[in-house]
Amino acid sequence: MRIKLFLAGACAALLCACGGGGLRPAKDGAAVAMQRQSFKLFKTPDPEFEAELEGILSSSYETVTRAHADGTGFFAYSLSPKGAAYPLSEIEVSCLVQEGGPRLAGKRLCAEFFGELELRIGKALAARQQE
Repeated sequence: MRIKLFLAGACAALLCACGGGGLRPAKDGAAVAMQRQSFKLFKTPDPEFEAELEGILSSSYETVTRAHADGTGFFAYSLSPKGAAYPLSEIEVSCLVQEGGPRLAGKRLCAEFFGELELRIGKALAARQQE
């Protein structure tokens, strides 16, 4: 009985995961992923770096939104673990903008965000490797 429940749950989870694969049009001004970027981190767990990662993401976001305090800096981000054996060995960060908003401004914001994020992650990885 437990095996049947497990298999039913696993199938449902697999169907949900497969169904959300591509970018779909959002409705009513919902957020859509403008750009995505993957970052390779450490192959083994590093709890200190994992704790630092939240601050890296937040400070990169804040830097870009402060630079666009005139109201053109509306975006959000999401993070998805992509590593096989260790989920945070690789992450994918998505830059989310409002559907129907100015595409050029959204692309510019995302490019600035990923530039800032790449710089900060690179510095943090280099500092951890020197320890």
